[in-house]
Amino acid sequence: MSETLGGPVNPTQRTGRSAWMARVRARIVAGLVLVLPIWITVVVVTVVFRIMRDASIWFVVAVLVSPVGHPLLANWGFRPRQLADEGVDALPLGVQWTVSILSVVLTVVLLYLLGAVATNVVAKRVFGVTERLLDRVPIVKTIYNASKKVLQAFTADRARPFRKVVLVPFPNTETHSVGFVTRISKDQRTGETLYAVFVATAPNPTTGFVMLLRPASVIELDWSVEQAVKAVMSGGVLMPDEVPLGGRLSID
Repeated sequence: MSETLGGPVNPTQRTGRSAWMARVRARIVAGLVLVLPIWITVVVVTVVFRIMRDASIWFVVAVLVSPVGHPLLANWGFRPRQLADEGVDALPLGVQWTVSILSVVLTVVLLYLLGAVATNVVAKRVFGVTERLLDRVPIVKTIYNASKKVLQAFTADRARPFRKVVLVPFPNTETHSVGFVTRISKDQRTGETLYAVFVATAPNPTTGFVMLLRPASVIELDWSVEQAVKAVMSGGVLMPDEVPLGGRLSID
């Protein structure tokens, strides 16, 4: 029997204390598993909502402070000058939500109209001229072209940004990281097949590293893209039970 400053400790008492601590930890973890996905969802939805709102709220405010919106402001007990000086936050909470939702709806309608216009032949020519002008600005053209290609890769119906899921030797040859084959290219000199692989960082899969690897250097998995994204975002907690670390599959 072990002893402490307070006297001997009963092994049964120690076992009961350990079991109690284990139950507390298990319940805290269960609570985190329940709450964290909800919290992440709320954060993402809030950020998207604010972006959509801020894109059009200036127009809604401009309408409210114009003669067209004066009757509405009078009903709310506000003067146009007061709204212009203090902003939307000065309005009652219910009115703030109404203005915000109206701004989001306006943004969605504007995006739809822009999409409809972009399919028009004349509009395509106008956009083409605009793109050529942007191509002449050194820094702007790099940011614009890169962001456009990334968005097209993720939104195009025919394009598949991620072809396969693979394991790559990164950050060293002794460990492997989850990667996504985004493109299959060829070596300009030898004609050898090369994989462009995007290695996402955890827990944020939107950042990472782009690598060019030979097929023999990667371990190709039969996971779906969704499974791989879940594994990255969860830090490996949602990793499939079996990983073929010693074998290789083939890309179609």
